[in-house]
Amino acid sequence: MQILFATPGFPPFNGGGERYARSLAQALVAQEHAVTVVTSQAVEEAQFWEGTGGEAGISREENGPLTVIRCPIAPFPGGRPGLLAWRKAMVLYAALPGAQARILRHMARRVPPLQHVDTALAHLSPLPDVVNGFNLSWEHAMVAAWRFARQNGISYVATPFAHFGESGRARVARNATMSHQRQLLQDAEAVLTLTPMENKGLHRWRIHPRRAVVIGGGVDEPPRVDDAPGVLHRHELQKPFVLFLGRVNYDKGAVHAAAAVTRLRLESAHQTLTLALAGHVMPEFKEYMAQLPPQAQEGLRLLGVVDENAKHALLQEASMLLLPSRADSLGIVLLEAWQHSTPVVGARAGGIPGVIDDEENGLLVPFGDEEALAAAVRRLLEDEPLRRRLGRCGQRKVRQSYTWEQVAGRALSAYRRAISDIAHQEGS
Repeated sequence: MQILFATPGFPPFNGGGERYARSLAQALVAQEHAVTVVTSQAVEEAQFWEGTGGEAGISREENGPLTVIRCPIAPFPGGRPGLLAWRKAMVLYAALPGAQARILRHMARRVPPLQHVDTALAHLSPLPDVVNGFNLSWEHAMVAAWRFARQNGISYVATPFAHFGESGRARVARNATMSHQRQLLQDAEAVLTLTPMENKGLHRWRIHPRRAVVIGGGVDEPPRVDDAPGVLHRHELQKPFVLFLGRVNYDKGAVHAAAAVTRLRLESAHQTLTLALAGHVMPEFKEYMAQLPPQAQEGLRLLGVVDENAKHALLQEASMLLLPSRADSLGIVLLEAWQHSTPVVGARAGGIPGVIDDEENGLLVPFGDEEALAAAVRRLLEDEPLRRRLGRCGQRKVRQSYTWEQVAGRALSAYRRAISDIAHQEGS
């Protein structure tokens, strides 16, 4: 099978969705299919608004049956504030009466402002059997993939990584439910979701694809951790510490994790507790942290983006992983923590409740509830048998349910059915 992926970012871009696309591509190649990835040249999220520099054209990387075609990104006028204003204008326009999908699709060409993506798709040879677009929040690549598929009579499949937040009125869901995004999902031969919670979110927002299939996610084998003490020393960390891993911002729950640890440090039993935050630190969190008193700042360590070895050393040595997020469709870092038998605490929002079984392999708290999050952290710190039990159960769940071979098998079944649907339409 010839499979096309269209995604806004791809490793070395270090994000959960990007790593998901790479691992699925590698699993499909391992089953003797050919995968072409059309993506951007971005290696970090800031380049989605800063651009990838220079006058670079399309680049191409070939590794046997896996081909990666990378397109440059133009700087967005006004940088990140300009892009946020543009996105807000799209959301506001989508709320007006009338048909807005065509204009919103045109506006989406700046989210992010990929260059030459239509040219890259037009020159593909041979044509793919199926087109899989990824990531509904940065949807330019997905829009281009949908248009390319429809122009060429090719099956189109969407993997939205949809974030529907913590309630039916959640602000975060507005970024995934505009009319052009609804059309991208409802017109697809299949929508591949990561958890049953994502399917429920589609239903809650009255988005009705022809077919929604939960294919789940997998987790790569972790690297061997050779120097965990050295990693902790470099980052000035001592046990016990808790770990936050991901984009350090409000929607991911970083602010609430920091507030919970700050609250616990006021208790005599937990005065030395530290929260390590590994990932790209967004301006909003820097502003939040700057307003904290010095004694509260002492309990927080901003590590920035860390490499794979350091990430797994931190996961191995942490007392627990916190992901109190409303913006995760799966949360691969939860699976990575479980690989090390490290217990996890997540928010009852987005796709996380579809991964964590509360009280069985982790703990769930309401998004934004700092008191409940602090109580969950305190409980795990003070109950070592519970920490061990939750971590072991999580490790067992990863081994049983989250292999890329299983995910690839479910994706291939969906692709074959999508191809059959297109053939049936052409024959009728």
